[in-house]
Amino acid sequence: MDKESKFFIIEKEYFLGEARYSIYSKDIFNLTTATRKLLALDELNSNKDITYHLQKVDPYLDNSKDTVILANGSHNSDTMI
Repeated sequence: MDKESKFFIIEKEYFLGEARYSIYSKDIFNLTTATRKLLALDELNSNKDITYHLQKVDPYLDNSKDTVILANGSHNSDTMI
């Protein structure tokens, strides 16, 4: 069964003509919760230089399972040299 995707909320701020990106919250959300929070942040935000975006969490950042990467870059122990 496929796991549900997880998302960070990213804050994009323009300052002196350059964009700065930061993770808005250290929490990881499912798509429904992330979308609700994103819409609420957009609605409450009065600063036109700040926008919010969703970024899918890479599977290796989700610590619900242990990921092992071998020295040769492989995830499979059968390919060890």
